[in-house]
Amino acid sequence: MVRTSATKGASAGSAWAFVLVVFALSRLLFMGTGAVAATFLPQADPAGDPLGPTGFLGYWARWDGAWYAEIATEGYGERAPASTAFFPLYPVLVKLGVFFWGGPALWGVLVSLSATALALFFLYGIGEHLFDARAARAATLCLAFFPTAFFLNAAYTEAPFLALTAGSVWAALVRRDFLIAGLLGALAAATRNVGVLLLVPLFWEWARHRRELGLRGVVGMALVPVGLAAYAAYLWARFGDPLLFARQQGDYWNREVSGPLATLGDAWRAAGVGMEYVLDPATLFLGADATPALEASNVLNLGFLVFFLVVAFAGLFVLPPGLSVYAAVLVLLPVLTPSPRFPLMSLPRFVLGAFPVFLVLGYFLSRSRWTRTAWLAASGGLGVALTALFVTWRWVA
Repeated sequence: MVRTSATKGASAGSAWAFVLVVFALSRLLFMGTGAVAATFLPQADPAGDPLGPTGFLGYWARWDGAWYAEIATEGYGERAPASTAFFPLYPVLVKLGVFFWGGPALWGVLVSLSATALALFFLYGIGEHLFDARAARAATLCLAFFPTAFFLNAAYTEAPFLALTAGSVWAALVRRDFLIAGLLGALAAATRNVGVLLLVPLFWEWARHRRELGLRGVVGMALVPVGLAAYAAYLWARFGDPLLFARQQGDYWNREVSGPLATLGDAWRAAGVGMEYVLDPATLFLGADATPALEASNVLNLGFLVFFLVVAFAGLFVLPPGLSVYAAVLVLLPVLTPSPRFPLMSLPRFVLGAFPVFLVLGYFLSRSRWTRTAWLAASGGLGVALTALFVTWRWVA
């Protein structure tokens, strides 16, 4: 059946209606949990000098969010060169809001919420294009209620990165517009350096339809690295080192190149230590020290890696190869650069940023209402616990 403009408009309207309901319910869950936990649970004392802003919604700018908030208000100044590890697009957007009214935590949340709605819509569109509306709805639910989806309303880059990467692939697959795909890809690469990995699914799609896409597709793909190149040029001009952002991963966060088997061995041992704290929830949630949560995060990291490997394997049978490779490289690349204390540091957030994971989940969970309901209940329940840890200065990912 040929899809007319009216049919396409009705489909987009139906998608937006579903997306906005899921968006509202999921954000109500996570933001409500955050508000209650920040009010009634004791705040931990994080190691080091926290940068977090005070004031309204300040509890959504913990850890990395505190860095972004400071960059938005003060730029890459006092805490350089360590601050250069955080890419500029997100703090620039926050700064634009702060210029008119409010603080960086408030605008960090508003930017993330806006991006989350777009990310859910783009994911829905890709899921409907690859599978059907039922799978698209299931994928949207899986992303919105994922255990680390509370980061989608925090002062973090998770939501903008998801919106830009999923939007880039949506533009290429659904709209067949590689110029828009390339522009969104460039913005993604100015949000995180791994945004350049969008070249993998975009090239796969261009290769399949190169006669139709022609030079427009090549030009679109050429735009993707521009965001990363622009930031590198800025660092070269200001600090004399275009790769300063990469060097900080080793200099400040102690990431070192390692083999995957060595990383997995270290991760297993670290998870064994962290399990002691997982089995002691009173200390984990109520203690004044952030150390238990930091150690327990190693258990979470290993669990999310196993989850990703299972889903990625299943994805080989249902996803276009370009999307499978993109997700695998995006999540597994950090395994090659572990931190001594936290070998799989931040992996639960990296899985959240790999949107093809949710297309795979949506495809399989759309077949059984009971399985889908059980998954969403377990996923959302874990998300509530992780939200409570995060807003009280307890490390999650």
